[in-house]
Amino acid sequence: MLARKSGLALGDLGGVLCDSRLRTSAEHVYAAGDICEYDSVVHGRVVRIEHEEVAAAQGATAARNMLGADAPHDVVPYFFSDLSDWASLEYVGPARSWDEEVVRGDVDGGAFAIWYLEGGRVRAMLSVGGAGDVERANELIVAGDAVGADGIPD
Repeated sequence: MLARKSGLALGDLGGVLCDSRLRTSAEHVYAAGDICEYDSVVHGRVVRIEHEEVAAAQGATAARNMLGADAPHDVVPYFFSDLSDWASLEYVGPARSWDEEVVRGDVDGGAFAIWYLEGGRVRAMLSVGGAGDVERANELIVAGDAVGADGIPD
């Protein structure tokens, strides 16, 4: 692996270890994308997410920081997958742990959302068939306020 041979610190998740600004252990070297294992200010822990949407957002943060911004990567990770023509999935989060799942929509009909809460706070949301409000989930994750099941949109 190039990163190992170059002396970059590697994380427990198998990626190049980065701080919240996507800086590696080498001076003036940043990482983004599948290789990036970073200290997430959104999650309060180190995460590594391998998806094109995450890579693009990290690339933008790394570029701004290379130009002197010195800002943490604070974008809530979003990813999607289309399973042929019968299912589309969108996920915003991700949650490492949760103590409650709130289901909205029609599971049998294939259009539903699962909201993952921990201590009443939204940690993630899975939307199947376009049933979940991804933008609202993102807002609730960022806010970090306890909303409970009653605060989850239909």
